[in-house]
Amino acid sequence: MEKQDKVMLTGVRPSGNITLGNYLGAIKNFVTRQNLYKSYIFVADLHAITSPRNPDELREAVNDCMAMYLACGVNPEQTTIFRQSEVLEHGVLGFIMTFQTHMGELSRMTQFKLKSQNMGKNGIDTGLFVYPPLMAADILLYNTDMVPVGLDQQQHVELTRDLAQRFNKRYGNTFNEPDVYIAPVGNKILNLQNPAEKMNKSDGQNLGTIFLMDDLKLVRKKIMSAVTDCEAVVRFDEENKPGISNLISILSAITGEKIPDIEKRFAGRGYGDFKREVADVVCDLLDKIQTDYKRFKKPEVLNKILSDGATKARVVASETLERAKLALGLK
Repeated sequence: MEKQDKVMLTGVRPSGNITLGNYLGAIKNFVTRQNLYKSYIFVADLHAITSPRNPDELREAVNDCMAMYLACGVNPEQTTIFRQSEVLEHGVLGFIMTFQTHMGELSRMTQFKLKSQNMGKNGIDTGLFVYPPLMAADILLYNTDMVPVGLDQQQHVELTRDLAQRFNKRYGNTFNEPDVYIAPVGNKILNLQNPAEKMNKSDGQNLGTIFLMDDLKLVRKKIMSAVTDCEAVVRFDEENKPGISNLISILSAITGEKIPDIEKRFAGRGYGDFKREVADVVCDLLDKIQTDYKRFKKPEVLNKILSDGATKARVVASETLERAKLALGLK
């Protein structure tokens, strides 16, 4: 199928180990569609400093993150890959978009509310509050049509649409209004030990979270010990059977097998057989990702890809920023 003129973009914050939920909810959707769009993916290292970070750890996290995305199937021949901080237009347009944003909108952002609820008033960094306009700039700079995200990031894309509409109404048609893409299966992978919560990087004991770089024996142990129920029927029912439904979603998202077909295939079979197949499929996936990660985690490889990507990205980003400055009367 020929590549469309439409643009797809996603960004990733280099905040540590990537989970299976991150992969199935966003990365996989990007990878399977990158050959159909003009595709961009960037490491959001400016977002990473909304709270203080050790510089050496940040540099290492950026390299880890990019090597992992390449291992997951992001192809530099199909996708422009770059560091956010190497395209200065992100910061400038982010500052401009802050002026289009209301404090009430920012205070209602779910991520801000979750991260700030345990902090005192003086402990909240301004960056945590105002980074959504920078995220909007990240998207708008590339005339983006579609942003593949997990459910937890949908609100940020909706704010981006609101800001684009507001700017266009005030200053004339300047920005595309992007659509969000959420996969029908795998869009919210839940914690294996507490399926009332999503699979989270901050899971303290990590028993319910699968990380892409986990030891495969540990991955199998986590899946085999996942919380289920006493019915012993492999049936998708998110309300009454959240644990089993979560495992069915994982299996379906990785293999592409439809949920009704999974239910039919495991009719009359116990949870042990079902969990073993889920574990086999997940371990096969992670084994390939981990092997490719080691191949890409080389400074000379990453530096070349990121440098070439930034050069390409600046061309489009600078044109968009100039258009916005002209609309505002800054040129």
